[in-house]
Formats: sequence, C-alpha cells, structure tokens
Amino acid sequence: MKTKLAMLGALLVLGLTALLDTPSDTNTASMYYGLGNEESVDADAQYVQRATSYSYEFLLDVMKEVNENIVETYREYQIHKDDEGNIISRIPTSNYQYLRYEKE
Repeated sequence: MKTKLAMLGALLVLGLTALLDTPSDTNTASMYYGLGNEESVDADAQYVQRATSYSYEFLLDVMKEVNENIVETYREYQIHKDDEGNIISRIPTSNYQYLRYEKE
C-alpha cells in the first residue's frame, strides 16, 4: 500500500511539473515583435547624433545657514554635450554632496 501511494505521489508531482513547465501560448510568432507593412523608412534619411559625450558634474543647488554654520548643497548632474562642446541637456541625479563652513 505504501509503495502504491508513493508511486501515485511521484506521478502527480511529475504531472504537475510537466503541466507548469509547458508555455501557455505555443504560438512562437507572438514572441517576436514585427513591423507592420505600412511602416517604411526613407532611403535618403540620415541619422543625426547630437550628443557625443556626457559627464557628471556637481553644481551648487542650495546655500543656507544652519546653527551658525553655512551649508552648501551640491547636486550631481549628467551633462550631455555635442562635438562642439555645447550643452544639450542637463539631467539631475540623486547624488548630493554637502560642505559645511563655520561662520566667522
């Protein structure tokens, strides 16, 4: 009796594993993204890449007086520049640095 119950339990575990392991959608075409036929790209179109480099810089965000001390808060920004060195975008990050000076 114990061996029959053990065999039945093993079969149930294998059956459940096989059932959970099979994909719910067997259509492989749905796993890929396809472009519609109406979408086309102009052959004369050229890709223009403006941002060629980026760097991280800390810029002064807030200056305030706390307990007879001056506290400067600097926030880090990701700065994107083009080939000529012009700033294209300045994106703030979540990094801060704090400087504290004693007031004279």
